[in-house]
Amino acid sequence: MTNKQRTMNNTGFDYPLFFVILILLAIGLMFLYSASAAYAYRHQDDSYFYLKRQSIWLGLGLAFLWLASKFNYKNYKYLDRPLLFITLVFLCLVFIPGIGGEAGGVHRSIGIGFIHFTPSEIAKLSVVIYLACSLVRKKEKIESYISGSLPYFIILGGISVLVVMEPDLGTALIIAIIAFILLYAGGARLSHLIYTAFLALVPLYFSIFKIGYRIDRIVGWLNPEQDPLKAGYQPIHLKRALGSGGLWGLGSGQGIEKLFYLPTPHTDSIFAVIGEELGFIGTSLILALFFFIVLRGLRIARRAPDDLGKLLAVGLTSLISLQAILNMGVATVVLPTTGATLPFISYGGSSLLICLISIGILLNISKNSPLK
Repeated sequence: MTNKQRTMNNTGFDYPLFFVILILLAIGLMFLYSASAAYAYRHQDDSYFYLKRQSIWLGLGLAFLWLASKFNYKNYKYLDRPLLFITLVFLCLVFIPGIGGEAGGVHRSIGIGFIHFTPSEIAKLSVVIYLACSLVRKKEKIESYISGSLPYFIILGGISVLVVMEPDLGTALIIAIIAFILLYAGGARLSHLIYTAFLALVPLYFSIFKIGYRIDRIVGWLNPEQDPLKAGYQPIHLKRALGSGGLWGLGSGQGIEKLFYLPTPHTDSIFAVIGEELGFIGTSLILALFFFIVLRGLRIARRAPDDLGKLLAVGLTSLISLQAILNMGVATVVLPTTGATLPFISYGGSSLLICLISIGILLNISKNSPLK
């Protein structure tokens, strides 16, 4: 066997990516407790309530990461359709009383005994796996609009409608953007994607500007001082948190805005809590770590031995990076409030589980790729 053959037969498990994920998880647990302790004590009479629950999900997520890293990614071509079908069933079950969890008119979770999970989080991963596998199968037809792209738009439209009805417009937008990225990477014509995007602007307009609370969020985002106690309340306190942190921050655990000023500081506002306590240096570190994940994900896609591995890597990297961008965009008031969590850091068991499974699949692709 030649040196070249030995090199090609070696595998390249991406240890740098794995170690960066561990760093983010450690940061997540530390700031989850910092952000949630007072909130948890007031609402649950236990300062460690959210930390303990997140730790359980973290243990489960790491187990699934290990399993996903061992499961050959090529076998997903046998699971993509059943997984998509199960996801559609789950998305419908959230609206059934007694099964779906409902709070304030919001239907986003399913409760089975003491286990509660969010189907829209599963939908993001299901869409990536289904599109990657299906695009490989339909490689010759994808340039056709009728037999190529259109069936995907119909399926994705149905998923997006169910997610918007929960309502969860942020997740629906993430799914749509991931789908467009994968379709383009899979060979769909750019003109078809642009045409469909323009058509999608019509339902998007009605989803935003014909629903009262979403209009209020837009107004509060554009001009928070106009309604500082309601629509503008969260943007104002997000700015205060980041602004008061300055360059170095107030110190770990010393933040003020998490003390009942920021709504749910342990979920979609946790990036602002980090900014207040660690300052610009801390938020820059978080940004750099996510940028590193994107670089490693694209590197895995480039080195993948086949089209399925390339598309899966692009889709999974997009899933994590888009969610991070959306969360940080809201926290810095660059984007209106959506409720997206910060991957690996925010409280949210379903989100953490799906993100760790995504990393596991990326690690498996890297392990099955030649080093050279």
